[in-house]
Amino acid sequence: MQQSKQEAQIYQEGEINLRAVFNSLVERSFLIVSLTGFATVLAILYALNLTPTYQVSSSFTSPSAASVAAVNKLNLTSETKKSIYTEFLTYLSSKDLQTMAFVEGGFLTLFNPDNSPIDDVGEFISEAIASVKVNSPKITKKKQDLGFLTELPYSVSIEGINPEIISEYLNALVAHANSKTIIGFIKLNELMISNRLDEISIERKLLLEQAERDRFSKIIRIKEEDGEKIRQINDRIDRARYKAKEDRLNKIEIFNKAAKLAKSLGVIENNLNLFKDMNAVNIAIGENNYLPDWYLYGEKALIARVKLLEDRMSDDPFIPELVTLTNQINEVQNNNLLETLETRQDDSPFIAEIVNLDVEKNKLKSTTVSMSGVNAMEISQSSYPAKSPIKPNKRLIVLVAFICSLIISILLVLIMSALKPFKKAHS
Repeated sequence: MQQSKQEAQIYQEGEINLRAVFNSLVERSFLIVSLTGFATVLAILYALNLTPTYQVSSSFTSPSAASVAAVNKLNLTSETKKSIYTEFLTYLSSKDLQTMAFVEGGFLTLFNPDNSPIDDVGEFISEAIASVKVNSPKITKKKQDLGFLTELPYSVSIEGINPEIISEYLNALVAHANSKTIIGFIKLNELMISNRLDEISIERKLLLEQAERDRFSKIIRIKEEDGEKIRQINDRIDRARYKAKEDRLNKIEIFNKAAKLAKSLGVIENNLNLFKDMNAVNIAIGENNYLPDWYLYGEKALIARVKLLEDRMSDDPFIPELVTLTNQINEVQNNNLLETLETRQDDSPFIAEIVNLDVEKNKLKSTTVSMSGVNAMEISQSSYPAKSPIKPNKRLIVLVAFICSLIISILLVLIMSALKPFKKAHS
């Protein structure tokens, strides 16, 4: 019973307290409204005086197959879509290129329309381009699993107070990065052409040196072969002369014996008068089959023949083979191939590889590296001025100020109400 009375008393006290709080809030509602309204008005004025910040962006994808083919048209490079696109993104992210695009585009004046004095131009430019950001494509797991998106675009964005100027700058930056990338590949192709021309020159020189060595080796080989042929022919000549000499000495010996025999038999003169038919005599003499020499020629003729054979200075005129052998020596000594090789001044016409290298060299020298119409990326969306700022969020500022000021004013009224009975008790 006593517990129920206590609970009823607590309930009544709580009801009285809540009523007192509500009454105090109603009594000081003007204060609450005044404080809340004042803070809200200040927040509105503050938000209205804040400088709005805009964000613009431009998006792009990798270059077309035609652009990649144009970069590799000289077959000196093997760039891919990925390598060209990566080079473009690298340039786009470069602060040096961003600064270059800023300066060359005249944006120093555009970002400072009042022409205010600038103490540090570098710092001014750095602050102006500090918000430039290259954004990688965002793809959800769901889209990735679907697989119907072949390529998502990259984007580059910048923030600033003037949407027209920052949009113009962003487009200029993308154009600069694209141009810088293409110029880089032009220079790369020119460098590759220069290197290839140097390689061709070295290859040509090495081929000529090799051809010259081969020609000299062939000359030496031909000379050695000709020398061997001449030695062999000279050996045959020596053998023929030796044989002729032996034959002559044998004849001398034979004729001497025949002369002695003719003398011993009293055949001093020749017996050629026995043959009236001269043809028969010639045949008989040539064949020497019917009559012996001592009888046919006699002693005087045989001694005369021996004298002729002994007085002979050379047997060469009596060696029929010697003419042929001499002609062979002359032919070897007058080797036309050897003479041609020795008098040749330029081996290049006889080297097929050099002809091909010269054709390639002339083609490279006449090549002009032009990449007109080639791009390192494909624009998906150019930058355009934003219509609404990204910050500050004025509505959020006013709403936060209103809520905070309302809560603070209510707390203040509650504190004042709580202190009032305390003061009365002391008085």
